[in-house]
Amino acid sequence: MPLIQKIREHRLVPLFYHDDITVCKKVLDTVIKCGLPILEFTNRGPKAMGNFKQLVIHLGKETGFSLGVGSVKTNEEAKMFIDLGASFIVSPFLDKSIAKVCVKNNIPWIPGCGTLTEMMTAEKLGAEVVKLFPGGVFGPKFISSVLAPCPWLKIMPTGGVTADLDNISEWFHAGAYCLGMGSNLISKEYLKDNDFDGLEKHILQVIKNIEMARKNT
Repeated sequence: MPLIQKIREHRLVPLFYHDDITVCKKVLDTVIKCGLPILEFTNRGPKAMGNFKQLVIHLGKETGFSLGVGSVKTNEEAKMFIDLGASFIVSPFLDKSIAKVCVKNNIPWIPGCGTLTEMMTAEKLGAEVVKLFPGGVFGPKFISSVLAPCPWLKIMPTGGVTADLDNISEWFHAGAYCLGMGSNLISKEYLKDNDFDGLEKHILQVIKNIEMARKNT
């Protein structure tokens, strides 16, 4: 199933990074257990590339799961992660050279954008979904404002998206297509305590909150 269909069905892109590969594998397993077919492993630490390579091996082939990489900042990084098996690439900003690498390799690309002009440029460069980053700085009103003239845009706020129903409802009411959620979804508290049962319950509650929020928009 294409990434865009998975996003359309679940409306949630979890993202996280950890130095410990054991923790990484347990988080991946927990996300799968919760029924989510997407995970963005962020390129934010010294072991990002090595751990991602291990996660691809851990996941195996033909699973139907999309394991992507976020915080990709150069076309060289994009190429390296694609060669390691990345299903999609997320960048914190709009970069044409990253777009070209992803299009050439037929890999979905979600760029960070902060203006309507950047979002339209990203769409022309091949992005089906654009990331509003940092989401908490712009707020839900930014989304409803840019969707007024360009209602076809698929916008994913990331950063500043919390797990509570009121915040999630506010984003979807404004027209967010999906949510990118990091530490508010995969909380360091659960990881620190090795509480993966607690993490599973928390993710399932967030999924329920998204379902409720979307029913009321």
